[in-house]
Amino acid sequence: MKYQGIDHWVSVFEATTWEEAAMIKGMLEAAKIPVMLDRDSLDNGYSLSFSVMNEILIKVPKNKASTAAQLLQSKSFGLSHE
Repeated sequence: MKYQGIDHWVSVFEATTWEEAAMIKGMLEAAKIPVMLDRDSLDNGYSLSFSVMNEILIKVPKNKASTAAQLLQSKSFGLSHE
């Protein structure tokens, strides 16, 4: 199955570290869900010395989003994302 175009992908999780993103990516891929990592930088004109926050968005194809969300909700990662 081939997925083309960013408009066919949606975010299902926001990771705060690359390690966390890799863990989520691996879990979703083990469930045969294609995954794309997207670093969303919040450095809109702020100085780098201003402790700019970054996050890594875990994206999946739109038609797999529901399955991915159910899988993520069923797992306990010991993480708090409110």
